[in-house]
Amino acid sequence: MTNDSEKDKERFLKNIEKDASGCWRWCAGRFSDGYAAFCLRGRTLLAHRASLLLFTEKKELTPGLVVCHSCRNKDCVNPEHLSEKTKEENNGSDRIRDGTDIGGERNPRSKLCWDAVRRIRQSQESRKTLAECYGVSKSCIISVLRNKTWKE
Repeated sequence: MTNDSEKDKERFLKNIEKDASGCWRWCAGRFSDGYAAFCLRGRTLLAHRASLLLFTEKKELTPGLVVCHSCRNKDCVNPEHLSEKTKEENNGSDRIRDGTDIGGERNPRSKLCWDAVRRIRQSQESRKTLAECYGVSKSCIISVLRNKTWKE
């Protein structure tokens, strides 16, 4: 490892606080969305992404993938709690697992309910007619019919 790499690690570790769960909580700068920020190799990165570069064998992160927290703590920068996943994995299965997915009737902006979804799926009416009847778009009806939304 280069001397610069060791200095970056030392500088990084000065900004964390380890807790009982094993998380390394970030105690320094943040972006406006609340995620930790760290300057590495002349670029300001999300600190959890910088952590994977500094403390694993990775030289660069895989394009198109995001870094996810297995501990479900966005303040955590412990590389043992981080992994690369697709956006779909991060936003889909993780939200369902964590109970933070607000699809279906739990979404306050939803125009449909489960009874309506079941009636739509059993109906012989055209998609256009169903959309007009339920006050939603034709693409919404298509998504319901194809089980892309409102999955049981």
